[in-house]
Amino acid sequence: MALTVLIPLTSPEDFGGGGTGFWSGNRDVDENPQDPPTKVLKQPPGSALVFGGDVTHAGRPVDSGYRSVFVCSFSTRTPASREDRLHG
Repeated sequence: MALTVLIPLTSPEDFGGGGTGFWSGNRDVDENPQDPPTKVLKQPPGSALVFGGDVTHAGRPVDSGYRSVFVCSFSTRTPASREDRLHG
């Protein structure tokens, strides 16, 4: 995807664990990294986290409670795009 918008609907106080993990290195990082994320963000509800498709990221496991997130991803890939254009 070219762009992802993530909007938390629950407060970080409503769950244990969780958050969105990010790994340094972007496209140089494996799509399923085995190492812990470089940074984990837990934004307040209603805030927006916007990032590009070349950023390696993943939702972290929730240990307790509930985490709700609205996620919307956008792609600029069209029939005219090159075959190697996989991530926006």
